[in-house]
Amino acid sequence: MLRQINKYLGKLTAHGLISNPGDAQFYGLDDEIYSNRDRIPEVVRALFDDLNINSLLIARPEPLRWAIIGELIRKRPETISPSDSESLTFIHDIPVIRSFDAREIAGALSRRKGCIVEGLGIVTAGSVALEQAFIVFSSICFATFVKYFADMLSAMSGAEGSPEPSPEEIAACRGYLSRIAMNPMTPPLPGSLPTGETEIVSAMDAAGKTVVAAGLVDSFFGNISAREGDHIYISQTGSSLDELEGHIDRTAMDGSSTCEITSSSELCAHVRIYELTGNRIIIHGHPRFSVIMSMAGGRLAFGDTRHIGGVPVVAGEVGAGARGLVHTLPEAIKEHQAAIVSGHGTFVASDTSFHDAFVRLASIEEMCFHLCIKAVNP
Repeated sequence: MLRQINKYLGKLTAHGLISNPGDAQFYGLDDEIYSNRDRIPEVVRALFDDLNINSLLIARPEPLRWAIIGELIRKRPETISPSDSESLTFIHDIPVIRSFDAREIAGALSRRKGCIVEGLGIVTAGSVALEQAFIVFSSICFATFVKYFADMLSAMSGAEGSPEPSPEEIAACRGYLSRIAMNPMTPPLPGSLPTGETEIVSAMDAAGKTVVAAGLVDSFFGNISAREGDHIYISQTGSSLDELEGHIDRTAMDGSSTCEITSSSELCAHVRIYELTGNRIIIHGHPRFSVIMSMAGGRLAFGDTRHIGGVPVVAGEVGAGARGLVHTLPEAIKEHQAAIVSGHGTFVASDTSFHDAFVRLASIEEMCFHLCIKAVNP
């Protein structure tokens, strides 16, 4: 248990979610409650007694993220409602409570996966594993970051229903952006197409680690695939992109494989992209500013398209339903080898290498970051 606690403390730090391991308290239940702290507070014991949980995480995000959360709390003191589609689906909304009180926290965690305690940090829990508490914490950090900047861009553009921001709010937003640096380019991935199962799985695992290290996906969202002949290798649903070993399915293009049960929920879109194009590789990430800028023009109607720096933005829901992104994304990818699903994330494809796809994903995010800066500094 302590090894797992240290693993996820390391991830929190490596992903830039907290400044140092001392900013997080991890608690995991086995035969007793284990922690990275010397003692178990009574409020923590009470939460384990009152809730059906196996893990608990109490952590303060790094200063910039925490300041942004503070801005949201000031406007929405009771509940923060995410604006991106993945966060809306996964965490729904985020309760805000005033004090580190066991009854209040238990009430919040009985309804939602995590909550924000004003002046303290984020509290998340998992019913089965430590990973669940980590994932929810990461998701809340992503959701609040995206919501803050998406809301500011809407307000500054005069969108209906968005109150005009004050000069002080605009100045604060500009200040936050000035503190953000794009991650330096990570070591290059192989510049050729992998062949054979062993090489493909190894290349996908390396690409996943690179995407996470570059900050182009938060939590466990995103997926990766590669086509070889009539088969697709694709990351499993719910898998972490930096831990893909053992979580990659080989499924037939014609849908005859039972692996579709565990494969990414966006398998149908990947299949259709491969059918329409000569591409061999797809990477789907959730880069923060790409998601933010995809919503900057307001709600996008299903079937409509707009562009960000030449990159198409389309609408669509996960899956193959009537409004599924399988109906809008593949055609956009066919023409541009990249597209952003509004409020969801970026898909890039390549017919040459994972390195080529990764560079395209990173370049789109950097472009969107600079467009966001420009939008708040007209």
